[in-house]
Amino acid sequence: MGLKKFKTNICDDEEADIGIGTLIIFIAIVLVSAIAASLMLYAAALLQQQAQKTVDDAVSDVSGGISVVNVAGDRNPEGEATSIVSGYMPPRDDQPPSGGALWDVTCSADGVSPLNMVLNWTSAVDYGSGLSEEIVYRTEVYDPTNPASFNEQVARNRLLTLEQLNPTYELVRLTPDPGQSGQYTDYSVRDDNSTSYAYAIVGVDKAGNRALYNAVDSSASTDSSTLDEDVTAPIGGSMTNTAAIDDYTLAVFWVPASDVGSGVLEQHLYRSESPIGVVPTQILDGRTVLAIPNATLLAVFNSTTSSYVDAPPAPGGYYYFVVAHDRSGNQALLGSLMYSAESADMIPPTAASSVSARQAVQSVALTWGEAADGETTIAKYLVFRSTAYSALDSVEELMSMEPLAELDSDTFAYADYSGATGYLYYYTVIGVDLAGNYAQPVTPSNTVQMIEIKVETVPGSKPILFTSLMIEITDGETDATLSFNPNVLGPAGATGTAYSVEILRDINGVFASTYSLSDSGLVKIFIDAGEIGLNLHAQSSFSLKFIPTIGQPTLEECKIPYLGSYRYVTLV
Repeated sequence: MGLKKFKTNICDDEEADIGIGTLIIFIAIVLVSAIAASLMLYAAALLQQQAQKTVDDAVSDVSGGISVVNVAGDRNPEGEATSIVSGYMPPRDDQPPSGGALWDVTCSADGVSPLNMVLNWTSAVDYGSGLSEEIVYRTEVYDPTNPASFNEQVARNRLLTLEQLNPTYELVRLTPDPGQSGQYTDYSVRDDNSTSYAYAIVGVDKAGNRALYNAVDSSASTDSSTLDEDVTAPIGGSMTNTAAIDDYTLAVFWVPASDVGSGVLEQHLYRSESPIGVVPTQILDGRTVLAIPNATLLAVFNSTTSSYVDAPPAPGGYYYFVVAHDRSGNQALLGSLMYSAESADMIPPTAASSVSARQAVQSVALTWGEAADGETTIAKYLVFRSTAYSALDSVEELMSMEPLAELDSDTFAYADYSGATGYLYYYTVIGVDLAGNYAQPVTPSNTVQMIEIKVETVPGSKPILFTSLMIEITDGETDATLSFNPNVLGPAGATGTAYSVEILRDINGVFASTYSLSDSGLVKIFIDAGEIGLNLHAQSSFSLKFIPTIGQPTLEECKIPYLGSYRYVTLV
């Protein structure tokens, strides 16, 4: 049987579909080819740029140029270094003192000697920051319905923990003796009725850690039958005279008072702008206490001091008087003296010099140089601390702040143990003269005034002749082209049109004789940005271009960081 033939008929619309599909494929191939070609062209251009830069760098290395070691900005080239410094607090001392013990409290109550309570203790030790002070607290109970032993227990129960030590219980703050034994005599107790007293002692280290001393025997009671309190005010003292020392200062003289009871503890010298007259007195707990008039407390002295040098704050009449305090709390006025000041020291002292801060063991260590006062003298130094730089940059702000420390005029170092670990603190040290004038803190300008650039030649390059080296500088608004000033070296040689240099390393005197910088040389370039008119404040930028006669130009881009508290800022 023969093969049967079949015939397939294709419609005209099916042939059109095949043609369109072919066209789509062709267009896609063309698009892909175009994209690939563009990518290849872009890659070739990028590689050409990189190759050109590599060639330029190689040419620069071979033919010579300036290599910038670093760039610094000086904010106060004509003035003093800043008196505001900063430092991070290292890991601080967080361990309280240990080992303190209050051994006994003994009441005299013998009817003969002035009534008192004598405390004896062993001071704590602190192996971190060191023991700073000891605080004596006291509570009292008067309840005739109970025996003294019960009342003493009630009083002691108020002093069992640090949290119970109410500030109203504080009696006195003492500086620990070099040894480990302490003693204090409290003459302010009373026996007009039998009263029970309990005491506590707290040791405080320089970091502010506190430790309550172990109380072995911490209480005692008075006896109402002895009636031997010291309720008699000091007697016998008197103001004698004043004498002018110079145009600004005077000396005040007096005869100290005496006290046959508990003894004179201290003398307070006051200055007032109003006549003293009769000072009212009042009796508190049997003690004679004065109502001190509106006056300035100048100083607190021991029982034997008899003179003082003062500098009135302004011309005018002033009244000086001394109040004697005995150990029992009685007070007595020694009279008053009038002085007429024709002139006064209105000029503040200079700032403390060379103020610096560095991290030490568990503290920030501050040191400074002596301040000066041409009219009177430096009376004291005040140390201030803040977490904000702006809080320390004006006298008005400082006078409203509580200082971190008040130090004698012959003290030039202080260690701050009381900060929080890791915090950045700002410090300033302010000298205060005898007239009470505060030195103005020295703060650098808010802009970079002088640019200092250490430069050397590119290794292996030819020497660079500075007499033909030009420097272009711009902050985006002001442009300047500077030439070398060979006549004046150092910062003084930098002007609005010229830069100057300082020779840092010049083997065989090559640069000094020819102004040619070779491989062995190192110089510092000074550019007076302030004289040029550049405004280089925080977060602003500027560019430097060094153009030698032979060799490739060198370009440096610099950005001003946060200026902070230091005179110098690092730019590159």
